[in-house]
Amino acid sequence: MLSAKRLAASAAVAAATASAVIAGGGVAQADVPVWEANCHVYNIFNTGGMSTCERPTWHQVKLTCVAWPVPFVYWKYGPAQYGQGQSWASCDSLNALVGIEVIQA
Repeated sequence: MLSAKRLAASAAVAAATASAVIAGGGVAQADVPVWEANCHVYNIFNTGGMSTCERPTWHQVKLTCVAWPVPFVYWKYGPAQYGQGQSWASCDSLNALVGIEVIQA
C-alpha cells in the first residue's frame, strides 16, 4: 500500500512533467501549401534541378526528363524536404531535362 508521502510525491512529479510539456510545446506554425510558400526551382545544367521554399512546408522537386534515341518521357523526384531544405534530382543523361516543378510532399 502506498503511503501518503509517496502518493503526494508522485502526484507532484506528474503535475510538474505535464506542466513542462505544456509550457515547452509552444505554438507550432502551420504548414502552408507550396503555391503559397514562395518556393523556387533551379535548373542545373539542363540535366538536374533543385527546389527550396521560404516558408514552412513539405516539398520536393519533380523533373520531367526525356530519353533518346526512342523518345519517351519519364519523371524523377527529389527527396521530400521541409522549408528551406533543398530537394535535388537529376535526369539519367545530359540535356535530358524538359520540365521542372516543385510539388507538395
